[in-house]
Amino acid sequence: MESALSRLQDHRRLYTIGQVLAVLKPEFGDLSPSKLRFLEDQGLVTPERTESGYRKFSDSQIERLRIILTLQRDQYLPLKVIRDHLDELDAGRQPLLPTATPASLRKGQRFSTAQLKLETGLSDASFREGAELGLFGAQPHSSHEVEIAFALVGLEEFGIQPRHLRGLKSAAEREIGIITGVTEPVLRKKAPDSAAKAGHISREIAERFGAIRSHLIAEVIEEIES
Repeated sequence: MESALSRLQDHRRLYTIGQVLAVLKPEFGDLSPSKLRFLEDQGLVTPERTESGYRKFSDSQIERLRIILTLQRDQYLPLKVIRDHLDELDAGRQPLLPTATPASLRKGQRFSTAQLKLETGLSDASFREGAELGLFGAQPHSSHEVEIAFALVGLEEFGIQPRHLRGLKSAAEREIGIITGVTEPVLRKKAPDSAAKAGHISREIAERFGAIRSHLIAEVIEEIES
């Protein structure tokens, strides 16, 4: 039985990263080897490995990638939501296709300070502290500022106030500086696709920053739990 299974696996078609790009790039023009490796690092796809360590993707893995990339591009969904959707599919269930989140529905909208407070429940004192820290600018506020307000309200449950986040704000500014430094030369070329390429690079760098930050924190949480 085991040898029969091995023969079946040997006859499956497997694709190298280059071949996967050839299949998917016509549909997802910004796909790159680094993006594929990042999705693997995040546990969204699990290519097989040859004895030499080279990645090999099956047809089902390519279809899985197509689902992930479509949800990212068309629905602006975060990886966590996409991962949950894939887990449902892996379990043999038929989940509803994820739709735009409240955050993405707010994308592009502008809000007065009163609207921001009303929608999020942020207190006057926390708004003032957040504004002093630079988390909020002058009104009208962006959808990003609304999401920051939601996060601040959630942190208040643990006694964490905006003034406690100075280090976090400084770290974010340093990350922004790195991203800007990498993308400025791309934007200076003023090619038709410069803005799109710079945006893609920015998101990939930001996702990797987020992954490092998440794992550093997760390691401490595991120590706390043990």
